[in-house]
Amino acid sequence: MTTNRTESTAPRTGVWFVGARGSVATTAVAGCAAVTAGLHPATGMVTETPPFAGAGLPPLSSLVFGGHDTASCPLPKRAEALTAAGVLPHGLPSAIHAELTAADAEIRSGGPHPGDTRADDEIIAAFAADITAFAQRTGVVRTVVVNVSSTEAAPAPDDPRLPVSSLYAAAAVRAGCGYVNFTPSTGLRTPALTAAAAVAGLPHAGRDGKTGQTPLRSVLAPMFV
Repeated sequence: MTTNRTESTAPRTGVWFVGARGSVATTAVAGCAAVTAGLHPATGMVTETPPFAGAGLPPLSSLVFGGHDTASCPLPKRAEALTAAGVLPHGLPSAIHAELTAADAEIRSGGPHPGDTRADDEIIAAFAADITAFAQRTGVVRTVVVNVSSTEAAPAPDDPRLPVSSLYAAAAVRAGCGYVNFTPSTGLRTPALTAAAAVAGLPHAGRDGKTGQTPLRSVLAPMFV
C-alpha cells in the first residue's frame, strides 16, 4: 500500500503531543517518518486508503511534531528501547534518526512538577505559549494537540485544581488548537472547557484511543493474576 497524500508543497500541520516522549508518541513519530521515507508501507492506516484520497487530510510528509513531557529521555533513545522491546522494527531508529532528533528538539518540559506553586492559569499560559511558539517557529498553518500521556487518577470531587490533563487541554484552547484525547483522562471534558472550545469553534475529539487495552489491563488481567 502506498500513501495517497505525499505532496511536499502541502501546508504543514503541527502535531503537539502531550506525553511526547512516551511509547505512543514515539511510535507515531517513527511510523510517520518510516512511511514518508518509503521504508515501510502504510499498512493498517485507513486514512491512507483510496476512499480518503479526496478528504482533504494533510499528507504525512506535511506533519511537524513537538510536544510536552516531563521525561528527559531523547526520542532516538526511546525509539531504541522500543526496538529492543520488539515494538519498532530493527534498524528503524538509525534510519530515521534525523526525524526523531528534529521532533525531540521541539519537545518542551511539561508539568506541573512536585512543588510547583504556580496557579492553574499561570501553568496554562506557559503551556499555551510553548504551543504558540512552536507554530511560529515551524511555520505550520494549524496545530492539533493530542494527549497520549499516562492515564491520570480521577480527580476528587472537592479538588479546586484542574486535573493535569485539563491544564493541557485548556492550553490547547487558549492557543487556538484542535484537541484530541487519546486517554481516559478528563482532558477537555469539563463544562467550562467544552464551552470555551465551542465558542472558539475549535474541533475536539476522543476519550480513549486504547479502549481494548484499558479493559484488558484494568479488568481482565487482574482476574488471572
